[in-house]
Amino acid sequence: MTPGRLLYLARRELDRGLSASYHDRFVSRRILDWRNPFADQPPGDIPIHILTGSDDWLLACWMLASWIHTTGRNWRIVIHDDGYLPADARPAFVKMFPNCRGITANESDRVVLDSLAGHQLCREYRLAHPLARKIFDVPALTRSDRFIILDSDLLFFRKPDAILRWCAEGQGQCWFNKDMREAIPISRSQIREKLGIDVWHRVNSGLCLLERSVINLDLCERILRETNLLEKHIWLVEQTLFAICASAHGRGGLLPDEYEVSKSPRANPNAVARHYVGAVRQLFYSEGIARMKKELLK
Repeated sequence: MTPGRLLYLARRELDRGLSASYHDRFVSRRILDWRNPFADQPPGDIPIHILTGSDDWLLACWMLASWIHTTGRNWRIVIHDDGYLPADARPAFVKMFPNCRGITANESDRVVLDSLAGHQLCREYRLAHPLARKIFDVPALTRSDRFIILDSDLLFFRKPDAILRWCAEGQGQCWFNKDMREAIPISRSQIREKLGIDVWHRVNSGLCLLERSVINLDLCERILRETNLLEKHIWLVEQTLFAICASAHGRGGLLPDEYEVSKSPRANPNAVARHYVGAVRQLFYSEGIARMKKELLK
């Protein structure tokens, strides 16, 4: 290891705090010994789709374990490789979630790029950024008309009743995390003028409850062609596409505040879940794992 790399790692450890470093280094991999206590139950009809890779697949293991623990049931889990999933992640997922379905990057490329042949800008964006796999690959490869997308950096602390109600009776609706502030990089007036759509405020795509038919490729192509979205922050493009497609559909909205997205140093005591976005990623370890290890690592 080079001196520069050592210096970077030392600074990272200091910046994120001793608790985060401890839980990352000494606790995070212990989740690989967790076993699904509901694995013998038949999974429900609604699949859980995860896009993950080298930097966050262990977080995804914690997230999925917390999801199963708090819902108290078995689920159909689909793991999408973002192109960087390491070889040891695949058997780890299968061991923890025996019936999970893994989709390699090459497999999804073959199917999805062909499906985007008539949508040039969508295809170019799909080739340019891993997050595009959320908006294009999941609807193309899911085996259900409704599905849930969960980011790796989520944790569930209590039973997610609002999500379970959607699973039972939410046909035709789409729901999302509520972001801390407006989370799309183009103006609402531009969207209204160019597309005739009043987009929902503060959509965060870290947690999505979706109807497959809502992801309209013709509309996505128009968005990319008629607005300046591709000139903005590339990390926000898929979230914006989700927000506009769902707003055009017009049924659903944002989950309650108990599904938390914030920069707070502590989760709200009433939080059902928390999305540990980049600015507070260290809290996934120092708060989230520190809290959930008591439930999951018995």
